[in-house]
Amino acid sequence: WGYVCGYPTTNGDLYGGGLYAPSSCATLTPQGRAIQDASNRFGNGQTLPFTPCKRGYIPEVRGERMYACHLHNKFRRNRVMKDRWCFRAGEKNLMDFWNNVEGTIVKEE
Repeated sequence: WGYVCGYPTTNGDLYGGGLYAPSSCATLTPQGRAIQDASNRFGNGQTLPFTPCKRGYIPEVRGERMYACHLHNKFRRNRVMKDRWCFRAGEKNLMDFWNNVEGTIVKEE
């Protein structure tokens, strides 16, 4: 799929910084553009203010919709459920991955 979980963690390395942002990959590859976009929206344009999970994200596993990687799925699903099935502003709307489902609204903060 080519997507990472992105769930905020308390340990790990920062996604961004001098290694990623100034490189040509920041504009040439989908992952580079996503890293640059996230660091512009949520950080200082060079790095994120938190360490994101870099495990792979697969939208559906054995017929079950996934909200994050297998380690963080329960946490993100519970948070989305608590927010009345709305995704936060700036958060990827997972409905883009799930087919034939309607009714989810992006929550503005």
